[in-house]
Amino acid sequence: MILLDTHVWIWWTHGDANLAPELIFAIDQPEDEGIGVSAISCWEVA
Repeated sequence: MILLDTHVWIWWTHGDANLAPELIFAIDQPEDEGIGVSAISCWEVA
């Protein structure tokens, strides 16, 4: 499982250019267990 930090999660969902192509590739790869976001990240965005 990949656990995304708050800023990485926001950048990834918005297609921000701040993410290196290598990171986008790693996040977009199919994972058996998926991608996670911490509950505190949801709170920070709210």
